[in-house]
Amino acid sequence: MSKKILIIGGTYFLGSVFSILAYRKGYELTFINRGRFSMKNLGEHVREFACDRHDSSRLQTLKLESVYDVVVDFCAYMPGDIQTLCEALPCRFIQYIYLSTADVYERLPGMRTEGSPLQSEEPSDEVGLYTYRKMLLEQELKEVHEKECFAYTILRPAFVFGPYNYAPRESWFIQHIIQDHFAYYPSDSTGQFQMVYVKDAAEAIICCIENEKSQNKSYNICAPEILDYRLFLDELKKASGIVFEEKQVTVARALAAGIPFPFPLTEEESELFDGSKITRELNISYTAFPDALLATYNAMKGIYQ
Repeated sequence: MSKKILIIGGTYFLGSVFSILAYRKGYELTFINRGRFSMKNLGEHVREFACDRHDSSRLQTLKLESVYDVVVDFCAYMPGDIQTLCEALPCRFIQYIYLSTADVYERLPGMRTEGSPLQSEEPSDEVGLYTYRKMLLEQELKEVHEKECFAYTILRPAFVFGPYNYAPRESWFIQHIIQDHFAYYPSDSTGQFQMVYVKDAAEAIICCIENEKSQNKSYNICAPEILDYRLFLDELKKASGIVFEEKQVTVARALAAGIPFPFPLTEEESELFDGSKITRELNISYTAFPDALLATYNAMKGIYQ
């Protein structure tokens, strides 16, 4: 029997890739989003409602299915977003999958596992507030789960990359090497980072829908390769086949000049994550970084040529 999935958001990047894969699995999809981009072009068995998740009065009037197998929430950002949504939805559901972030952990030395301490103090900067609120929403989901008796799954992806990523990460470099024939290289950077290919992250959500072992669990979604700017640029040269200049700049000069490097520049900013729990329990696999970057470059290069 086809699974019925209620998707909150789901029209950008990871959400859209998941939605395509979910449709191909034969799921019956219902979308609630602000209506900026329609997903009805996926085909039959797709329903869509243009509604802001914060509009509780309108949510209560939506002609939804009476029961959904899974809610997948891509766009909860502020405390209260999950509780108010669950209270307003005129339907029941068995499992709630929340897309959080790997940055919910306390900044401590070493590799973060799902059992590592979460943030305990509210930061003052905007990026820190974003991740802190994501952590509060994880707690909120667990509290609502206890009251409403549905299962939850929390997914904590690292830097997600891949075709049509709207965040200026890999695309920032790809645009520079194609249009300007150079890439900035922070020569004294000690930063390290990890990434996850968008298709792998989408497949992880599918696995959580398909496997009851995922219920009432949290998972890091993070490929095992530990990268730095040197490794990243070396792989980009191989993927692109372009001989481009590296404009070397120190970290101090980059910060002073406002060069928007997308990944951590210093060891202090670096956070590393263990993404092996989900591979052990749900049998997912990660695409090797060179292969994923090649696919990403080939999909993006036409945008900048």
